[in-house]
Amino acid sequence: MRTHPRPGRWGTTMAATTAAGALFASLTLTAGPAFAETGAPGIDPADPDTTAPQGVDLGDAESTYDLLEDLEQPDPDSSEAQNDFYEPPEPLPDGEPGDVIRAEPYEPKTDPLGVGTFPADAWRVMYLSTDAMGDPMAVTGTVMVPTDPWEGEGERPLVSYAIGTHGLGSHCAPSVGLEQGLDYEAAMMKGVVDSGKALVVTDYEGLGTPDDHTYMVGHSQGAAVLDALRAATRLEGADLGTGSPMGVTGFSQGGGAAVWAGQMQPEYAPDLTLEGVAAGGVPADLTRVAENIDGSLYFTFLAFAAYGYDAAYPELELEEHLTYRGQWMFDKASEGCMIDTLPLGIGKSMDDVVDTDLIATPEWQARLEENKPGETPPEAPLYLFHSTGDDVIPFDQAEELSEDYCEAGATVEWVETSSGPHMLSFFADTAGAQDWLGERLAGEPAESTC
Repeated sequence: MRTHPRPGRWGTTMAATTAAGALFASLTLTAGPAFAETGAPGIDPADPDTTAPQGVDLGDAESTYDLLEDLEQPDPDSSEAQNDFYEPPEPLPDGEPGDVIRAEPYEPKTDPLGVGTFPADAWRVMYLSTDAMGDPMAVTGTVMVPTDPWEGEGERPLVSYAIGTHGLGSHCAPSVGLEQGLDYEAAMMKGVVDSGKALVVTDYEGLGTPDDHTYMVGHSQGAAVLDALRAATRLEGADLGTGSPMGVTGFSQGGGAAVWAGQMQPEYAPDLTLEGVAAGGVPADLTRVAENIDGSLYFTFLAFAAYGYDAAYPELELEEHLTYRGQWMFDKASEGCMIDTLPLGIGKSMDDVVDTDLIATPEWQARLEENKPGETPPEAPLYLFHSTGDDVIPFDQAEELSEDYCEAGATVEWVETSSGPHMLSFFADTAGAQDWLGERLAGEPAESTC
């Protein structure tokens, strides 16, 4: 059996604290389908909580942080988290990106009681992908294929759903949370399945598997999202063809992963029939995002990114510059999910955790620039949305991303919304993105606002 917690990266064994409220997870990269017909997209004016996870009150929220409530998160000591399935073989088998290493059926749920289920056959999978340095890695995820026959034209569409922030602990993986009915994005995933489309959800590098999570590293996340599509088509029993129309969608961290998947696809995965990428709340310019959240309620997200980049690129040597407080915080954060770790960073800044201006160093700037999307146009059309009132991810850098893609020659539909803070933007604005992606998967041509 697997053991948790794993040793801290800097020599200290830090146990993840007990579950306290999964809305910390909902805090940035939120859950819930957005399919209401009236009022603001995705929100029923008669009942503003209809699209939110249980316990989330959208009605009185003035900021993302206002949406904190008591929900649960995956338990690191649970049988689901301790499943030996997540231990990659050593050495990794030979193969191509997207090849399935192993798979097993399981029953994902939308709530802890199992009242909400997915009308689909579901598998937990481990597949080959490529890390930020170009080396093979093992990634886990979930594949769901609706049990009802596909009634549309052509082959059943396949959507790769890029998750938002779950945390750094391996037990925070969506495939673990889905089995326990505790993944805060389950309702949105179910919306895809309910529409008859097949769904694949990557856990990303270092979630599920015991490696370090390369949070916000575009090259790693984009490859994991694309190779999840390949794995779904190669999974025995899924009966998904390589000619299935494919789409990618995600919000916040997931939005960043989605645009990177679109940007990488022509060269990295030309075999995939990618018809569209819908992404919202994208943290495209991490230097600008860092300026916005340093010293704020949301500093933990910045710490996550520093941890993720250090995990991906050995020359960055974060450990050498950590203060005593920084080492304590990073060890704690590395073993926890969003719920546990967001409070650790309230009001803190990089000056509290490192002894130098790391982000400004040439080494860090080079890797941040390397993972800044917008320079290379995806062949698939893009739908980008962002709220002017986003309190976590600055609006201006998202608007700049859309302009960069337009200048590069991409087909972009840019949607500026006024739906409020980051989390509310997810609930209010995702319906339009899902409708747009459905049209692309149905073969309708995309328009451009460039």
